[in-house]
Amino acid sequence: MQKNSENTNYSKPKKQSNLDILDSESSNNETLSMSTQGKIISSINSSVSNSLFFPLFSSNANKIIPNKPDSTKDQFKIFTKQNILLAFTNQKSTKQLQKSLVGISKDIIDNIIYELSGCFRMVIRDKNGNYFCSDLIKICDKNQRIKILKELSNTINEDCTDEFGTHTIQNLIEFASSEEEFKLLLMSFNDFNRITVTSLNQYGTHVIQKLIVHIPEKHRMLFNLMFVKFIVILSRDMYGVCAVKKFIAYTKNEVIMKQFLTIIMTNFINISQNKFGNYLIQDLLEKWWNKEEGTYLKNIIFTKFQILCENHYSSYICSLFIKLCNDDEKKQLLFSLNNLKIKGKLGSNSPILLYINAINNSMKGLNDEINDDSNEL
Repeated sequence: MQKNSENTNYSKPKKQSNLDILDSESSNNETLSMSTQGKIISSINSSVSNSLFFPLFSSNANKIIPNKPDSTKDQFKIFTKQNILLAFTNQKSTKQLQKSLVGISKDIIDNIIYELSGCFRMVIRDKNGNYFCSDLIKICDKNQRIKILKELSNTINEDCTDEFGTHTIQNLIEFASSEEEFKLLLMSFNDFNRITVTSLNQYGTHVIQKLIVHIPEKHRMLFNLMFVKFIVILSRDMYGVCAVKKFIAYTKNEVIMKQFLTIIMTNFINISQNKFGNYLIQDLLEKWWNKEEGTYLKNIIFTKFQILCENHYSSYICSLFIKLCNDDEKKQLLFSLNNLKIKGKLGSNSPILLYINAINNSMKGLNDEINDDSNEL
């Protein structure tokens, strides 16, 4: 009788509830958040066929049975909505599911997208599910990526600022190759607020940078026009300034860049005296030193040198400026600064005195000539 009782207990793993499975997983600290668990439990409801579902998993649902599917029919059984969602309750089972993506057919990919319809957002924002979705996008064709983009179109702004969701959105941008994909992606950033909020977010800034790098400039003209309007705000933020640097590197349109230069020159001191903005000005100074744009920067730095060197952050710009100047330019700058010193316009602790010494130390054979000229005044 005891033996029969044991057999009876052994034959009932199929009746284990999905909630019990999730509870058993939580003891290993590898489960999803409680809110995500609730969503999964809701998705895996009483209509799930146990005969179809559980044979693909071990008895405690820790992982998918590692036997590789031998046929398309087996693959269809693995990639059901219930199997996929339950796999995400555990890191090991997620990795096993990712491995199963290797070499699958277009029909299977279509089936996965169909199965996840309505819950893509939940999956990409899951700490395990986002890895699966990122790998899935890498093997999708254009039409399949478009289906996913349309599925996420209403929430993409929130998704790209999510710690986990951002990875999938970045992959969608990186692998985009058609005008329709570009259009769908840029539609999510079709106003000033969305661009600014996303650029200033620690996760969203990477999405904006991917848009700038991977979407051809001819397709993002409207985006560029809106982006450039907020250069001052973005350049003064630790995440925003990274997006601005990418914008400079991948934007060649003359009209846009002239507008960009005008904004920089108008707000030069404001940007230069910021702990993040000064890095942008330094970057521009190096890139544009021998270009027409560099002439404007040189002139404003020369005329505002005293103001710039008396601020901790903009003083770095002064140091770089001295480093990039040739001897003739250094001579002209030193002559001007010595005049300020002689006329008593500098305090004894003025940072300009340090720059005068720095210039003197960087020049050979010109110091006496400059001092003689200054004394004649």
